[in-house]
Order: sequence, then structure tokens, then C-alpha cells
Amino acid sequence: MTNQLNQGKLISSEVQWFIHTLRKDYGVKVTAQDVSTEGLELGMDEVDAAFIPQELFEIIPSTLLYELMIVEDGEENVWCGAVGFYPSSPQWCLQVITKNDEVQLRKLLSIID
Repeated sequence: MTNQLNQGKLISSEVQWFIHTLRKDYGVKVTAQDVSTEGLELGMDEVDAAFIPQELFEIIPSTLLYELMIVEDGEENVWCGAVGFYPSSPQWCLQVITKNDEVQLRKLLSIID
């Protein structure tokens, strides 16, 4: 998790990924200051199937740490991004983006394979 200084504010690599992906893949331009973040640990029984489909629960640990990011675009769409980590590792194992609660991107990263 590298951080970058942007206009006097540290920006996590998760927020950088979220902003970059929204801009590149969806044409949504937001700044780090627009994004609300929260970090939390959730058990698989607490995670919406939109984030991790039920059939993948057997290969994922019982809990993951998440960096959640939320932003509203100029058209009042609510975008949510999440990066999942194993509790004992800083390596990303999951990326998810939703728009108005509909999954736009769900990517399991090679650490799970």
C-alpha cells in the first residue's frame, strides 16, 4: 500500500486505483477529496454476494480486510469500490466496483489462485 502526496494530502494506493479505474473505464472524474473511505474486517457471512460470489467462499479465508471507498458522481450515481486483503498480508486479493449497488467490476487477484 504505497501512498502518494496529492495537494498536501496522502492518498492510499487503493484510492488511487479507485479514482484511476473510474476515470479510465467509466469516464467518471472525481478527486481523492471527493472519496469517503473506511477500513474494516468482515467475515464471509457478513459480505454481500455481490462482492464475493458464494461459490468462491471455499477458496477465500474466513475473513478479509477491506478498504471501502464511496463517491457520488455529477449525475448522482453512487460508486463503491472495495479492495480486499488477507488479514496477514498487505497484498490485494480482490477488487470490486459497484454503481448504484450493481456490480461493474469484480476481480479476484492471483494471490487467491
